[in-house]
Amino acid sequence: MKKINSLEYNTLLWFLTRATFIEITAEILLNSAHQDSWISIIIAIIIGLLPFSLFSYLKNKYPNQNIIQINKTKLGKFGTFLNLILIASTLIFTICSFWITVHFIDSQYLYRTPIIIIIIVLLLPVIYTIIKNIHVFSKVSLIMFYISLFFIVIILTGLVSNIDIDNLKPILNNKDNILYGSFCFIGFNILPLFLLNIIPKNKINNYSPKKSFIFYLISSLSLLNVMFLTISIFGIHLSELYNYPSFHLLKRVSVLDIIDRVESILSLEWFLALFIQILMSLFFIKEALKETFQTKEKTNNIIMTIVCLFIAFLTNFIFTTQGTELAYFKNILIYILYIAYLIIPLILFFKSLKKS
Repeated sequence: MKKINSLEYNTLLWFLTRATFIEITAEILLNSAHQDSWISIIIAIIIGLLPFSLFSYLKNKYPNQNIIQINKTKLGKFGTFLNLILIASTLIFTICSFWITVHFIDSQYLYRTPIIIIIIVLLLPVIYTIIKNIHVFSKVSLIMFYISLFFIVIILTGLVSNIDIDNLKPILNNKDNILYGSFCFIGFNILPLFLLNIIPKNKINNYSPKKSFIFYLISSLSLLNVMFLTISIFGIHLSELYNYPSFHLLKRVSVLDIIDRVESILSLEWFLALFIQILMSLFFIKEALKETFQTKEKTNNIIMTIVCLFIAFLTNFIFTTQGTELAYFKNILIYILYIAYLIIPLILFFKSLKKS
């Protein structure tokens, strides 16, 4: 694995935090915590420091190994079993992420285009990028990060005058569901940061936990800002009515009060985040397969091509009934993420303490 610099690493963190927010988390938050959704995010950011610190601890504790190697070294055959769980869980997460991306493009951009065409067009750059090393899409991530920041500045400039604080009232009207909203936010937007533990610390030039922490806070607070803008501008009832309310919010953005209807361009920022998440998930699977089964690079690339084709095939057949996907995300996928990306690192953490 070639080295990447710390900024490239942290932009991957940025996109993993933001990737599934408007497609999954925002809808779950609005339907559960309602106008208190922004409070759920604040609580989640604070609690999320625990898994974030856990991931950082493992990276610093074992600087020369990725998470798959650590499991094998410290836990033996049980570690290999845990690695298989990580591979299976990440594959499920990748399939869901790919489906979300295809469905988002289909519903908001190319609703008259057959889904199979969208799948093929998206699949080709994914396969090409994943057979390369991480330094390829880490540089892509860095470029996309600057584009993302540019879009965010335009969005804030175009929307700040539409804010109505009264739409946030009454506050704390859904106390029972605030913590559930935090639980979902952590599961879908913080726990995927675990994927970055496939990159050993010694493969990151000038790695700094403090800089990663700053990126964690900024990316999480940017999502708090999205939810705040959505509710304060639309109000809770209109926010719940829309599919992807944060996307429809962009329709109110105009550039210098001259150029309107820029939502299709600005929403590319969310597509970029999903694309990076898919690549990072596939890279995790690629490295995990190589370490678990000791496959050669050429063989591993062939396997990953087959995996990508398998994901594309499933995308065309899963969640054919509208609404079933959200139920699956809330009741199955989120628990898979907690088991794979929180319970397994905790097992390794307590094992390292015992050794100490």
